[in-house]
Amino acid sequence: MNPVGPEWTPRTLGPGAQDRWQSAVSLGFGHTKPQYGFGVDDIERLGRRAWAVEDHGRIVGTSGDVTWDLTLPGGAAVPVGAILSVTTRPTHRRRGVLNALMSAQLGAMVSEGQAAAVLTASEGGIYGRFGFGVATVQHRLEAPTGGHGLDHVPPGRIDLEVASVFRDEMKEFRQQVARHRPGTLSRPDFWWDRFVLGEHRSFEGGGSQFASLHRNDDGEVDGYALWRRTGEWGEQCVEIRELHTLDPLVELALFRHCAEIDLTATVVWPTAPPDTPIPAATSDPRRCRVAGHRDQLWLCPLDVPALLAVRTYSAPLDVVLEIGGLRGVDGASQRLRLSADGSGAVDVTEAPSDPSGRPQLSCDRATLGMAILGTTPWRTLVAAGRARVSHPDLIPALDAAFAAHPAAGSQDYF
Repeated sequence: MNPVGPEWTPRTLGPGAQDRWQSAVSLGFGHTKPQYGFGVDDIERLGRRAWAVEDHGRIVGTSGDVTWDLTLPGGAAVPVGAILSVTTRPTHRRRGVLNALMSAQLGAMVSEGQAAAVLTASEGGIYGRFGFGVATVQHRLEAPTGGHGLDHVPPGRIDLEVASVFRDEMKEFRQQVARHRPGTLSRPDFWWDRFVLGEHRSFEGGGSQFASLHRNDDGEVDGYALWRRTGEWGEQCVEIRELHTLDPLVELALFRHCAEIDLTATVVWPTAPPDTPIPAATSDPRRCRVAGHRDQLWLCPLDVPALLAVRTYSAPLDVVLEIGGLRGVDGASQRLRLSADGSGAVDVTEAPSDPSGRPQLSCDRATLGMAILGTTPWRTLVAAGRARVSHPDLIPALDAAFAAHPAAGSQDYF
């Protein structure tokens, strides 16, 4: 009989298992040889673990996690477990391998006091049952070269070089952005050198890249775009991998710059945050447009009180909420009172329900993951049946308090 569920025993691997683990990851993503250059020793170098489930000595399930800091609304950052390289061998799907991996991995993070777990999903229907909700979304912007409708935008001072030339300046400026943009993850040196600027090709990274730095009147960096050319000669596209700035005018200037690169036909920015001013600024919104949007960062709240207490709230709020348990780790729900004055003071304590016997707000972990960074309004979550409120008059107060400025966004893949 094939083992299922509790019979699987996930364990962490040491560097000696580098080749076996990496080969198993590659097979899970449909490759015959390693493509991503990210193995057990790399994960250990980042201070975390590589997980595996084995069946008679063969690795049939993989996962890894590293610890990064995640920016919450208000600018505070909390340590989170970033999950990567999740695979199940095709012969072992629907047999509980992923359930076992997620239970072990999330359980370890809870024991260590991680505030949340985050991931980017190759498929959208997998992780909701484990408590993950879509915490950030990306907009895909497209415009024709020379027909972007942003001619009125001052171009400013922009320096262009091969990306590695500006590595240190980009890294330093992105750290500034990380203190302001909710959803931004810290990025260690190793990640910059291997996965952002490295030559290997994986997911949305790799290949020849260029960087365009925007500078203010004092010569200081106030924004940058990391981009590359894709497609056939004569119809090439400028693909912006990431564009970071704290100034909307700089964002417009950098996008205009990328939309005027010689010998290209189009510009695409598939990782734009939802509050980008570009579609509203163009004189031709049918050409310079949002061509689509997709989920990006998924978040599973692990330490609910910590997440609620560390972020700030845009308006006063006093509410008793009940958050469901964590599948495979702790099935008990938590009932908490959240009090915020809208100016920074926040208090989160255990609390009873209101006199009617019901909490004022109740939802599961995945739903809180969708709301914690302000990405999905509570009005939408209630209408979708994902959250329940004791009285509809509470919804405007929840939406006002949880709103994030700037909007949450993530331009990382892992």
